[in-house]
Amino acid sequence: MNKRRIAVLLLLCMIVALFPGMALSAGAVDAEGDAAMLEQEALQQAAVQADEAVAEAAAQLEAAEAAEDTAPVEKWDFKAVFKANLYVAENKAAGLQGDVTVAFKTAGIGTLYLPGAADASQLFFSWDDPNLSVTANGVSYASGTAPVALPGQSVTYQVQKGSVVALVTVKTVQGSSGVQAMFLKIDESLGTIDAMNSDETHETVCYGGLNFDGTDYYISMKGRGNSTWGFDKKPYNVTFYKKADFAKKQKVNLVGDTSAKKWSLLANYLDNSLMRNKIGMDLASDLGIGLDAAYVDVWMNGEYLGNYTITPKNDYAAPDGGYALENDNYLEDEDPQFEIPGMFEIGEILHDDGFYNRITVKDIGDDAADAGVDAASIEAYFTEAWYALEDFGTENYQNYFDMDSWAKMFLMYEVTKTYDCFSGSLLMHRDGLTEADKLIAGPMWDMDNTFGRTLHKFLAGVTIPNQMTAEGWYNDAIGLIAMDEPVALLQELGKHESFMKHVAEIYNEYKWAFERIVPNIEEQAAMLKASADMNNVLWGVNHIGTYYSVAPAIMNALGTGKYKLNYELTLTWENYIHNMKEFCTKRVMWLSDHLYAETPAGSITEKLVGDDIILTAALVSGDKANTYQWQSSPDGKVWTDLAGETGATLKLTNGEDYNGMQFRCVVKNDGVDIYTTHGGW
Repeated sequence: MNKRRIAVLLLLCMIVALFPGMALSAGAVDAEGDAAMLEQEALQQAAVQADEAVAEAAAQLEAAEAAEDTAPVEKWDFKAVFKANLYVAENKAAGLQGDVTVAFKTAGIGTLYLPGAADASQLFFSWDDPNLSVTANGVSYASGTAPVALPGQSVTYQVQKGSVVALVTVKTVQGSSGVQAMFLKIDESLGTIDAMNSDETHETVCYGGLNFDGTDYYISMKGRGNSTWGFDKKPYNVTFYKKADFAKKQKVNLVGDTSAKKWSLLANYLDNSLMRNKIGMDLASDLGIGLDAAYVDVWMNGEYLGNYTITPKNDYAAPDGGYALENDNYLEDEDPQFEIPGMFEIGEILHDDGFYNRITVKDIGDDAADAGVDAASIEAYFTEAWYALEDFGTENYQNYFDMDSWAKMFLMYEVTKTYDCFSGSLLMHRDGLTEADKLIAGPMWDMDNTFGRTLHKFLAGVTIPNQMTAEGWYNDAIGLIAMDEPVALLQELGKHESFMKHVAEIYNEYKWAFERIVPNIEEQAAMLKASADMNNVLWGVNHIGTYYSVAPAIMNALGTGKYKLNYELTLTWENYIHNMKEFCTKRVMWLSDHLYAETPAGSITEKLVGDDIILTAALVSGDKANTYQWQSSPDGKVWTDLAGETGATLKLTNGEDYNGMQFRCVVKNDGVDIYTTHGGW
């Protein structure tokens, strides 16, 4: 079966799963409740029926692609032909912090990938063989004097060594001026790059140097990732050292305010927009449960690898007095793990060696270890917390789970609709050992399969419509094949009414952060574009297999009413950005509508009385007596209580300079916080 026929089969399978209700007659349902029940049953049945066909088609497609991958590839190699390298040497005065080797795909046609800060007019080609002659238009050039083309242009030279002669054309492409370049300079006498890239266990380590933002560091690096490691564009973990003997690690500040010894380079190969991890981490950081992140263009020993996202390694923040954990979906060899009692072991169906009910002990702080904390004591504490969470007749779970951070994590999973809602990458930490020290969710991690473009795993318990539309509660939808068993921590938290009320409070408090997602996408896209284009020259705009993509007919049928997604066919990078903006716009709209509907609404009125302005907070609905706390903020993000201002009104002196200060009132009624914001002066 050829790849086109396999792809068509996959598309048909997805349509069957997406529109299972097509087989039902319009008169078969008499009531809205019955309709919802039948729709859910149809979705479940279609998911199960479609899975075998999808799995078979995907397996055939993978086999076809694997056969292509193993076929001989004609790749023209300048070094093999001329026994010499063609490169541009490091030139810090011209903004180039490391050597850049010309990449060839076909005979005599090469690409020079330059960072955005480099001045191409001041750069020249070099080669490491004096017997190599390079000429153009009758002019002979010595190594280091042959001009490169300006970005977007090409230059052609005649290259000769002995009897071997070839015309070599090199086009220059350049990244974004706002994206920093990272040059990895690996000493292959201490371990080869090929060995590192071939090691699925990530145990092979390379050593060398790294230049970032004009600063040189000593590093070691190795592969990272599970599913993402199987692709050509590799992700890595990098560890920093004080000296060239690689004996003592050191913390470095590469992005934001974070200092860490270990950093991750995320390849974003499953994300053709290249932006989901960064946008998601920005939102998580706004909520206080994120990691600093930035785009970087990466070269390794002169070879351009593409555009990456750099961020501190996800277990870097284990506190000295506590520990860091991960709800994981893979069996670990080096880190201790334990099972969550009674949680459905979905791994028995999907992975021979994977369990989605595992807690991995990522790190134990030095002080905690000295106090006797080990995997067994952590398991005992977590088991207590789990049983408290499963006791839906009490609020005891709040003694173990930090409400703010878990509500924020719940919202992160809702707005992004991450595939990892049940399958891993859920990080948490406990910062001390007292009764007051609870499990804190975060940092948010692993968001390349998010924002409506997730993997399609029918039997994993999430249907395609729920993953991809901007509508519906996502955490509630998981676990179709374990209807009566707990499947995920966040889903179990969401079964507590008190927790969902807190989710509503947090959303209203941080609504500004969710409404900032689309403007942030626009800002980041404008800055990233040149680097994204350069990355796509190397890797292509659409480099993911068919079973990771969404057909136009399906995309155009997603959503209802004002939440309908007006997706574009993904032919260009800009199409992916449009679709990401479209999903986030409609998803935030849906969350705002539904969380607002479940929350009493508040307003502020303004009245001039003599020389004073009187602000009055009014609650539209609620069953109990109101309580009030007025707050002020210089930026609309960080709010501070105004001492003593606990009434329904706030008096401001007319004419006084408040320096743009904003004011709001937290009105509590029936256990819900209502934030009513007034503009500043």
